[in-house]
Amino acid sequence: MLRGLFVLACASVGIAGITVDPYALGTPGPVPYPKSNPYTVAKAELGRRLFEERALSKTRQTPCTWCHNEPAGFSDGRTVNIGDTKEALNRHSPTLIGAGYQPQLFWDGRVKTLEEQVLMPIEHPKEMNLGLADLPDRLRKAKYEGLFEQAFGSKEITKERVAMALATYVRTITENETPFDKYVKGDKAALSPLAIQGLAIFKGKGQCITCHSGPHFTRATIPGADPFAKTGLAPSYVIGEDHGRGDVTKNPKDNDFWRIPSLRGIGRTAPYMHNGTLESLADVVEFYDRGGDEGALPKLKLTKQEKAALVEFLESGITGQ
Repeated sequence: MLRGLFVLACASVGIAGITVDPYALGTPGPVPYPKSNPYTVAKAELGRRLFEERALSKTRQTPCTWCHNEPAGFSDGRTVNIGDTKEALNRHSPTLIGAGYQPQLFWDGRVKTLEEQVLMPIEHPKEMNLGLADLPDRLRKAKYEGLFEQAFGSKEITKERVAMALATYVRTITENETPFDKYVKGDKAALSPLAIQGLAIFKGKGQCITCHSGPHFTRATIPGADPFAKTGLAPSYVIGEDHGRGDVTKNPKDNDFWRIPSLRGIGRTAPYMHNGTLESLADVVEFYDRGGDEGALPKLKLTKQEKAALVEFLESGITGQ
């Protein structure tokens, strides 16, 4: 049984006389920026430039956009990540949509801030493979000093400033104006009749809301909720065993638990799951309908029409146009 199956209504809280259910689906508020790294236009622009900069990889061939490009929903469309060395890794590149809201990052939740996260792929030997000590000289030679001066007030280039700029840019990547958001704000024509039926299935018979609740369509952003779940997938590895959260905590009870991703923008981020083994949303719905691999989860017993409605909601309802 999934660790996260619990009654959602128990978490309602009262604010100024209004009952607010943090598990209710809705539209997100503004992205939170840390006091130590507030938003500025110059910093976000520097971050965008760095995000596209090939010099951040050892071979100068692999920018951040190699694994997180906008047409693919800031993922990459591949089954698993292939980095600067052109070797396959165990995991599918996660989308960066809404990453600024996430309290834990990577599929295993091993870091808690974007400022930490953005540097780790740069120095990972199979991702971008560049020592962080080499960053300042590379960026000086690429004529970045002026942009750093605009963003930070001086031309000094440090790994900490690179992290702050990249994190600021990544926090701008959101998908908060979907047809679903227009629908809940009162535009009842924003969702097709089939998508409206899919929304009802999402919240009911499909049981999707058990893990994908709240305004971000993941309970991982809800204070006090368990951000991890077993997916029902049988283990599959590319370059050695990978037990997700268990490899971080070193607790065997956490093996094969994975951070629950946001579903915003999901219509563009195929393939799916932490290992990219499900090629389409129809495949995802079929997978959960049959109870996962080897009956790991309860069967949903959706009809063909209900499956089509659920796919319609995911593809057109919570993906921006």
